[in-house]
Amino acid sequence: MKKTKRIFVFALALLLAALMLTGCKSTLTSIAHKLTGASDEVQEEDTTQWAAPSSDPLMIEGIADTSAKYATAVANGSLNIVFNGIWSRQTDYFTAPNGLLSVYGCGTAEGVQKFKISLWKKVDGGAQYVDNTTYYFVTDGQNYHCDIGDLDPNASYRLTISYDSSKYYLYGLLKVEGIGG
Repeated sequence: MKKTKRIFVFALALLLAALMLTGCKSTLTSIAHKLTGASDEVQEEDTTQWAAPSSDPLMIEGIADTSAKYATAVANGSLNIVFNGIWSRQTDYFTAPNGLLSVYGCGTAEGVQKFKISLWKKVDGGAQYVDNTTYYFVTDGQNYHCDIGDLDPNASYRLTISYDSSKYYLYGLLKVEGIGG
């Protein structure tokens, strides 16, 4: 009887150990992966779109006071923008008659290395983000360029300038070519 009792207790202990280990499977797997250097985590692809460096001179037209906190002017089919000490701004609405916008810009900032632009389409009751139109510009004072295409020539759009911090201010220039009224 003692032998049967021992076998039963041993089998019960094995069963409990197996149940506990199954509950800790993810922890044990994680420890094993750290020890072996393996990983079962899915790596997300970085889809950040960066404006490309440009040697084209950035000529802003129609803005008398380039030291203004925020100023815009339309000249020769381009929207010219100056910003000094902003966190974020959005332009008035405009059209893209050819379905393509070329954006040239440069900027500096206090403590951040980039700012971003994105395009928003006017819809009933507000604005809707246009997919894949966020571009980052390095804030090193150099000129950068990006093209935003496949736009509806009959739609109205606005551009948002911002960055991922509200702690510092942003300074710069943008020229958006290819706009209509």
